[in-house]
Amino acid sequence: MKRKGLVLFVVLAMLFSLAAGCGEGQQGGKDAGDIIIASANPMTGDSAQFGDMKVKAIKLAIEEVNAAGGIDGRQVKLQVEDDIGNPKEAPNVAQKIASNPNVLAVIGHWNSSCTLAAREIYESAGIPVITDSVNKQITDGKTPHVFRISLTDTHQAYQLAEYAYNKLGVRKVAVIYTANDFGMGLNNDFTKKFKELGGTVTASETYFEGQTKDFKAQLTKIKKTNPELLFMAGYYTECALIAKQMKEIGFNIPILGTEGISSEQLIKLGGDAVEGIRFTGFFHPDVEFPGTKEFVAKFKEKYGVEPDTYAALAYDSAKMILEGIKTNGATREGVYKYLREVKDFPGVAGPITFDSRGENNRSIIILTVKNGKFVPDELQP
Repeated sequence: MKRKGLVLFVVLAMLFSLAAGCGEGQQGGKDAGDIIIASANPMTGDSAQFGDMKVKAIKLAIEEVNAAGGIDGRQVKLQVEDDIGNPKEAPNVAQKIASNPNVLAVIGHWNSSCTLAAREIYESAGIPVITDSVNKQITDGKTPHVFRISLTDTHQAYQLAEYAYNKLGVRKVAVIYTANDFGMGLNNDFTKKFKELGGTVTASETYFEGQTKDFKAQLTKIKKTNPELLFMAGYYTECALIAKQMKEIGFNIPILGTEGISSEQLIKLGGDAVEGIRFTGFFHPDVEFPGTKEFVAKFKEKYGVEPDTYAALAYDSAKMILEGIKTNGATREGVYKYLREVKDFPGVAGPITFDSRGENNRSIIILTVKNGKFVPDELQP
C-alpha cells in the first residue's frame, strides 16, 4: 500500500507540474513557444491602406528583434486580424485575439468606431492595447488597458482651428465630415474652437464613408456661403473626390484636413486636384528624432515606399511592447506595467509618455502636398 501510495503521489506530482507548465506557457513563461502580439486593423475595405502600412511597420520591428536572437531566445510572431474598418466586425476580431492567452498585446484598431466597439473585450481579458484612434471616449478611464499613441480628435481639432485662425488668417470656414465617430467628433470640436476664437462656420455638411461618391450637392451649398477655407474631417478616398469635384464646379478655396488623409493614396487618387492641401501629421521623414532616419531607410529598403504617419506610430507601438516584454517578462501584465510606467520612450515619431488616462500628448505638424509629394508646410503651428 505504501508503494502504491508513493507511485500515486509521484504521478499526481508529475501531472501537477505539467499543468503548471502549460499554464505558464499560456502567459509566456520562459519555456513557452513563440511570443505573439496582434494587429487589429483594416486590411480590406476603404481604410486598407492604413492597415497595410501599419502591419508592414510592425513586422519590421519584430524582424529586428528576431534577427538579434529574439527575447530570451524566443522568436516573436505577429497575428494579423482584419476588422475591415467596420465596428460590427471589430468585436469579433477582439474576441478572437483576447481568447488566445498567448497573445500578449494588441496594436489597433485604426478606426475610432472599431476601437470603441472592441475595447471592453480587451479590458475584460486584461490585454494591453496601443491604438492610434483619435476619439476622446477611447481613453475616458473606463478601459485603462487601452493606450493612445496619437492625439485625441479634440486636441487635434482645437490645434487645427487655432492654426486656421491664427496662422492662415481665415475668419470664415465651412466643414464637410464623415458621418462616424471620427468625423462627428472633429466637426463638433473644430466648430466650437473656431467660433470661440472669433471665426464663423458658414456651413456644415456630412457624407457616408465608402458610400458617397458625388459631393457636388454638398459642395454647391457650401460654395454659396462664401467660406475662405474648407475643413475636411474624413479620409483620403473621399478627400480626393471632394478636391476633384471642387475643381469641376469652380470652387477654388484651400482645404485643411486631419491625419485621416495622411496617405500616399490621396495623391494617387486626387492627382493635381490635391496640390496644396494641408493636413495634420504626427510624423514626417524630414522631422527627425533619434532613430527616424534609420527607420525610414529600413522601411524603404524593405517595402520600396516611404513610411507614413501610421507606419511610424505602429513601429513605435511595436517597439514599446517588445521592450516591455524584455523588461518585465512575456506576460500581459508585464507589458501593461511597462506602458503605465514608461517615460519619454524614444519613438521615431517623437518621445512617448502615457498619462494616467493612457494619453500621449504630442504636438502636430502640418504637412502639405507639393509637386506630388508630402512635405512639411512652410506655416507651422
